[in-house]
Amino acid sequence: MDALTIIIMLILFIIAMIFVFSTALLTPYLGKKNLISILLLGLIVGAVGGAFLLSPIVEDIPDFSRTIIEENIEGTDEISMGLSTNRNVTQLIENISSISGVQKVTYQGIEIRTDEPFESPVQQESFFSKIKASSSSIEDIEDQGNNSYFIKIKENGDPQEVLTGIYDVFGSVTYVHLRYTAMDANATVSANNVTKIMNAIQDSGAIIHSVSGPTEDQVNIVNKYTPNQTDIVIISAVLGVIVALAGFFIDSIFSFRKRRKKEKKESTKDQIKRKTVPKTQRSMPKTRSKTKKTPKHDSIDIFNDESFENSSKQNIGSNRNFKQLTKDDNLTKKSSQNDEEPKKGRLSRFRSDKKQDKKEEKQSQPQQRRAPKIRPKKRD
Repeated sequence: MDALTIIIMLILFIIAMIFVFSTALLTPYLGKKNLISILLLGLIVGAVGGAFLLSPIVEDIPDFSRTIIEENIEGTDEISMGLSTNRNVTQLIENISSISGVQKVTYQGIEIRTDEPFESPVQQESFFSKIKASSSSIEDIEDQGNNSYFIKIKENGDPQEVLTGIYDVFGSVTYVHLRYTAMDANATVSANNVTKIMNAIQDSGAIIHSVSGPTEDQVNIVNKYTPNQTDIVIISAVLGVIVALAGFFIDSIFSFRKRRKKEKKESTKDQIKRKTVPKTQRSMPKTRSKTKKTPKHDSIDIFNDESFENSSKQNIGSNRNFKQLTKDDNLTKKSSQNDEEPKKGRLSRFRSDKKQDKKEEKQSQPQQRRAPKIRPKKRD
């Protein structure tokens, strides 16, 4: 799967989730009683999207991750492969060695297996001696049990020559029959081009058994944490339910946040709890007693602070003659007196208020000391 197909499938899955979210947003019109149907819609759309859109992408994650790892890795990998003995083995090894990225190809020997065991140890020794004499490239023969034998080849020996000698020996011997022959080899290749090398080796006729090295180690780690198709379907279904719930409750969440913001904002009248006289701010004491409450010095409470009456700045922004009413004041007496007074007209009230304002202005003005009038003496 190419990158464009992956992007298109991801976009389609996102569109499916947007459809679920937008459907859940219509709850003010559909009614909040339809919560179960909206959740079922999210579950079904998520499961279908995971099965048909996300699962194919997850299947291609190992190949995609292998490509990225190979482009950013250095070192060598070891490829273990099986060579076909039905063709020229020496030529096959040379073809694999000529592949770009293959550093070297190593092999140890050829494995053979017979249909029946030897009748006696003497017969087996006679057979081994004939095999060794068939080629100068044979180093030794090992009995692996179960009618299986391993013929070691010398370093830089010709494997095809050894294989031809084995066939000649079995063709001349009538007391034992050859069942099959097999040969394994290892190729050391560059880690940053291992995928292309593996494809070229398979095209040449060899069978790859395993690959080991830094590239395979990192690919195995990625495969270990890659979820399977069932997990993808379950995860996408749960995601669809979460998206449906988010669309269902998004209006309630935003309205709740707006209410909280309005509650936090206080009016200016609520913020003014104490009258502060300008130029009377002082630094707060560093320590305070837990039992004794010390008054705040950054403001003057004109209602409870006794030092305000003797303050030289008490006329700034305040009324000197202002007095707070207390419980001791006889309010009932004043109210009864006011009820007994005859009702006056508007003009008389206006004149009395004007006279009262003039008296307050005279009291508030500082009294200036007048110089005594002295009659000048007459000159004689």
